[in-house]
Amino acid sequence: MFSIITPTYNRCHTLERVYNSMLNQTDQDFDWIIMDDASTDDTENLVNSWIGETNTFSIQYHKLSENKGKPYALNEGFKYCNRPITIIADSDDTFVPQTIAELKMLWKSVDLSRDAKKIATIWTLTDDEHGRLVGEPFPHNFWQVSYKERVLERKKQVAGEKWHSWRTEILKKYKMCYSSQSFIPEGATWKRINQDYDFLCVNIVHRKYFSSPDGLINKKKTKLEQQKIKYYNSYYQLYDVPCFSHITHPFYRRYSYEYLKASFYHKDKKVRLGIRKKLCCLIPAVLNIPKGIIGYIKAHSQ
Repeated sequence: MFSIITPTYNRCHTLERVYNSMLNQTDQDFDWIIMDDASTDDTENLVNSWIGETNTFSIQYHKLSENKGKPYALNEGFKYCNRPITIIADSDDTFVPQTIAELKMLWKSVDLSRDAKKIATIWTLTDDEHGRLVGEPFPHNFWQVSYKERVLERKKQVAGEKWHSWRTEILKKYKMCYSSQSFIPEGATWKRINQDYDFLCVNIVHRKYFSSPDGLINKKKTKLEQQKIKYYNSYYQLYDVPCFSHITHPFYRRYSYEYLKASFYHKDKKVRLGIRKKLCCLIPAVLNIPKGIIGYIKAHSQ
């Protein structure tokens, strides 16, 4: 029922955690697709040693010729996902032994519902390596939620890491937001999908998150790299939003400010807001200036 895809780059030292999670699944109705983003370590030899060890699930290994980042590797990998549901499993994480069995039960229940095709994904919770919940649970269990309810109508976003399983056809249709200039957070892609489909959020822990110094979140970034991420992320949050929404929704006001600020550090002629949209960003950006000044004073007075 499942295609599990793992993008990886020089993670030979952590990839075995994922492999062991596969072996420990109580239900092994899945294929594991490893997208090697041009690793220079021993990843290829390690994966080849696993292929053939197990006959309960298949392992596909595909190595890209050039390192282009996680979103690009995922988009290439979606071509090999042939099961109805696709799970993105990072190269340094694990998941509990009942994950596949429980997700299968949940998806079968969804497919029996009246508006089954309205649900694009099932989101579940994440623990850290010490067994503590990362962030907070969803406000409701079995929360079928639109983008408006999940993001725009909430004063505060649900915090923390979540884990996702997706209808494969949806991921192939929308793909991950990608730029050769910068990494783009996954939330930009989830936003595009959630505008058209509902998400089903369930308060059950499946994934175990490990904090790695060489991971995307913790890896040290220059000021320019940080601003590039904000530039592209805010662009994809704003490019299809009506102008009045930049003012009426706090969520979009924040990204309007981030986009204008990041534009001082980086510009992309192919990916940019038009003049009218920039003007829409200007009002909430100006309103954010006092808040930014106060934050700056507090940060430098400590």
